[in-house]
Amino acid sequence: MNADGRMRLAVQRQGGRLVGVAIDNPRPQAAQVLVGRTVEEALKLVPALFSLCSRAQAVAVTAACVAAGASGVARAEPWAEERALATEAAQENLWRLMLDWPALFGHQPRRERFAELHRRLARVGEGRAAYELGGDLLDLVAVELLAGFFRTTREPSGLREFIERARRCGTIGAALADLIEMGSSTPEGEAVPLLPALAAGAWAAELGGIPSADFCAAPMLFGRAHETGVLARHADSMMVSNLLTQRHRIAARLFARVVDLSDCASRLRHPLASDMPKLVDAAPMGDGAGLACVETARGMLMHAVRLDGDRIAEYAIVAPTEWNFHAQGAFVCEATGWDAPSDEAAMLRLKALALSLDPCIEYDIAIEDVSDA
Repeated sequence: MNADGRMRLAVQRQGGRLVGVAIDNPRPQAAQVLVGRTVEEALKLVPALFSLCSRAQAVAVTAACVAAGASGVARAEPWAEERALATEAAQENLWRLMLDWPALFGHQPRRERFAELHRRLARVGEGRAAYELGGDLLDLVAVELLAGFFRTTREPSGLREFIERARRCGTIGAALADLIEMGSSTPEGEAVPLLPALAAGAWAAELGGIPSADFCAAPMLFGRAHETGVLARHADSMMVSNLLTQRHRIAARLFARVVDLSDCASRLRHPLASDMPKLVDAAPMGDGAGLACVETARGMLMHAVRLDGDRIAEYAIVAPTEWNFHAQGAFVCEATGWDAPSDEAAMLRLKALALSLDPCIEYDIAIEDVSDA
């Protein structure tokens, strides 16, 4: 266990080939803090427990308690839930796109532009202000982040043209081009399947009760690890699909994050649009129990609760990180099975992989040589 609370990703190398990963994820089962508390206490405590995605956590605990039949508790209006979640996801996506991805490849982060947009999102109100900010974010995507792809209606004819257009898109386009020029990032074997968009009622039936601590730490669906997040949501988007077909899975995730930012912007302008999937779903799990599923920037967040009167008898939280950094999950699958030309090249690809999966915990990556025996 890491005393500093950081996740450790130890990638094992044997004769120049990356062959395994040991993951030490020290995240505590924070949900157990809620057991024995009143519903009112839980509603106040959950957002304070999580510094990341606190709005999503607040929506999830409320929706789960309402689904469980908690008295005196009501969810916000659906449009208000969606606006809160879209705002928070937009902030997270902008952080990655304007700061982290450019910095990884040695490009200049856009700190001032990010700070301006982050402040506006933090202060966004209702109606006209949200509509206008959504429009500005759509302009950001079209004019600043992906300009090279919006100057023509024809899609790139191949990877070479894709790279040329990406290089005309500023720092995020340069990072996209750099990723592709690193070479294929899709594993040779079968990739980890993408988590399907199941309704909360389907999840309740599949789980059969409040998820166990073991499930929360290493969730599976149909007996397999799955990937959640922007790629799962946008794998059918044209450019994302093309990158997957060309075996550039990390670049596909980065492009999907830009698409996700556009979705957030559209939701700010037109909440609850009929052509957009729901961000929140909840369902009962039997007498006195409820389940909520909330889509966040990092993927699906699940809360499940069983009540005993007005107190929490059981509580479970399944976070996106536990899906993507599962022992059989996307990071492990894609971090292994390839030859590293150098320490620097291996570490850059591993850092890009981890960033593309965006864990909600600080982490360290190390490459450890193991013997052939």
